Amino acid sequence: MARISGAGSVMAWRGTARAVVRTVGVVSSLAMSAAGMARAEVPVTPRAPGFCQDAAENDDSGAYFAIGENCIKVSGSISYTYQQAKQSAGVPRFVNRNGTVSQNTVSRTATASTGLEVRRQTSLGEFKSTIGGEWSKSTDDGTTSGSAYFTGWSVGLAGLTVGYTGTLMGFWEGSFLTSASSPGRSATSVVYEHALDERNKIAVGIESSLPTSPNASTDIWSFDFSNPVYAMRWRRETDAFTTHVSGVLRRADFSRSPLLPFLPDTAATRTGWALSAGMKIPTPFIAEDDEFSFQATYAVDASSYLGTTNDLVVYQSIVRSLGPTKGWSAVASFHHAWSEQFESNIFASFVSVKAELLAAKPQSDTFRTAVNLYWKPVAHLKFGVELGYVDIAIEPNGFAGYFSGNSGRSYIGTLSVSAEL
Repeated sequence: MARISGAGSVMAWRGTARAVVRTVGVVSSLAMSAAGMARAEVPVTPRAPGFCQDAAENDDSGAYFAIGENCIKVSGSISYTYQQAKQSAGVPRFVNRNGTVSQNTVSRTATASTGLEVRRQTSLGEFKSTIGGEWSKSTDDGTTSGSAYFTGWSVGLAGLTVGYTGTLMGFWEGSFLTSASSPGRSATSVVYEHALDERNKIAVGIESSLPTSPNASTDIWSFDFSNPVYAMRWRRETDAFTTHVSGVLRRADFSRSPLLPFLPDTAATRTGWALSAGMKIPTPFIAEDDEFSFQATYAVDASSYLGTTNDLVVYQSIVRSLGPTKGWSAVASFHHAWSEQFESNIFASFVSVKAELLAAKPQSDTFRTAVNLYWKPVAHLKFGVELGYVDIAIEPNGFAGYFSGNSGRSYIGTLSVSAEL
């Protein structure tokens, strides 16, 4: 999101038409390349293992092939987005994919991603390894030729998985270009999942740190269990619905010395925790592929699991915490397929966080919503238009300092095109 001053916003919006014309030119060129990529399908060899042939038949994304007893999937995508924002005041900004923040009212982003998955059946069970990477270039992202970085990796055998993967708290997923407040983030972790029966699975794990979003500055390789996060998840999948319940327990370390010498040192180590629950409910009575999904989370000294990028630990070198930071978040969405070529999504999310600091008791409330329409003229090629809205309200409730000037509203319009292998 981009911080936008009131002055000049009218002129910015008057330039939208010209910007859209330029965007359509880029989109058209990208679409032709994407269509060619989508047609270049790699078939599974006839001698491939049976499980590999089944996977290829049930998965319409990526290309499958076999080397000996190994089943290999290669995936890839390219995308281009044009975003323009208008706001009344405050902090809404564009956060680029490489982690930098743009102050512009307009953002253009080109992205290319790829992934590799290798599976093999062993006497102990299925062995599976994955790795993914991405290149992106955005307006004012601080680079001249974009940023390339790894987005995740994992190695697993018989239910045990090690890597930088989605946290066990993650459940809700949506096809949106406007960010929602949800626990769907990643962490370096060691996880074991066990199937209780055909419908129920339970997973336990230890995450080496608070969850993050992969970008150019994210360390996805290191494991540091000095402040571990213990996680557990239960999931039940049936034809009627999917149920998710998860929780984490962490050691919240607030022992860093204050930056300002006149602030007393109120060092503390507390126990942080979070609980989350969610459901996915297919609605075939509306349309065959329609689905409703929601997730709600409550956290104490674990606000990263609410879907916000900042945890109170980040501020401990500046201000002091006298009591636990509490918050909750909720997100809900609905997916509707109008036809084989057209589909829409709508979501709404809300996150509220309260902190008890040395000189203030700030509270932050953020509401986000978006609606979009996608057109898929051919397989693996998708055009989209989306309108999003963000409303952030922060009350310092005491010494303003680092918490002032952060409230505001923003409207964000997005045009996009993407293609997948």
